[in-house]
Amino acid sequence: MKIAPIALALAVATGGLSGCTQTSLLKTVSGNAASAKVESPILAGTARIAVSLDGKTYVGAAGEAHKDTTGEQALRFGWDPTHKHPYIKQEMNFLFGSTILKAPDGTQLACDHLRHGDDWRLRCKRPDNGEVVLQRARE
Repeated sequence: MKIAPIALALAVATGGLSGCTQTSLLKTVSGNAASAKVESPILAGTARIAVSLDGKTYVGAAGEAHKDTTGEQALRFGWDPTHKHPYIKQEMNFLFGSTILKAPDGTQLACDHLRHGDDWRLRCKRPDNGEVVLQRARE
């Protein structure tokens, strides 16, 4: 078996995937007051977040994520404590972070984000001191 062709094929495949992103569409838990789009790189990099709220679109990069070791953040974002996928090693890996998104007019929107695999959830502070919760759009 020749190692060089295999290594070359893996390098080409990795290079090809490096520019690919996965797009997640999010909507509010109840009603349609807001929506969001998260574009996360397949391999490595920083996810881009865009939230549409009250006629403005706020954009920015996801903040640095840390593992939710206590499960507290997962519950805060609405995960069911009985959520289980048998035979998946990373079952309870929830990555939590915060970011500030900006609209073209300079206004800002503070958001916390939680990622579990390819599932993103957002909790953003509304300008009127309320909060909007966004999760994966279900058809």
